Amino acid sequence: MKDQEVLSRVRIFLREEGVIVPKGPIKEFYSQLMKLSGFGIGGLLVFSGKKAGKMAGTYIKSIVGDENPSVEKVADYVSAFLEETGICKVENYELSDSQIIFKVKDSIFAQDVDNKKPVCMPLSGALAGVFEEVTKKEWDCREIECQAQGKERCIFEIKLKH
Repeated sequence: MKDQEVLSRVRIFLREEGVIVPKGPIKEFYSQLMKLSGFGIGGLLVFSGKKAGKMAGTYIKSIVGDENPSVEKVADYVSAFLEETGICKVENYELSDSQIIFKVKDSIFAQDVDNKKPVCMPLSGALAGVFEEVTKKEWDCREIECQAQGKERCIFEIKLKH
């Protein structure tokens, strides 16, 4: 993240509108959910994540005001939100014309979970949702690597729908 003003605005917003919740119970809940449900619930988790992402997009728009932020600026805000809320640590992101690659560590959804497939479906949906809400374009997101698979990081590929 390059802009300290972004971080400051997100912190102020979270202090005014957020609530602190310990990670332990959330990680345990999600871990047990994955163990008990298999992946039949994946679509619901992506859908719910997308709705949450659209809400986050609305918050981002309220923070930036009338300005129409660039995709890079939105990515900065998303990074700040993810880190400040403790959902994950953003290592970096890469932008191209129609794609964004987010590389994160310590996703709350992947911690304490071992699986053959990526498990961060709510985060995948949220990433698509926030970019859709702010840019007013349709985005798809899929997790292509996950720490739950024993990988070093979770990698999300966000693509603009054509």
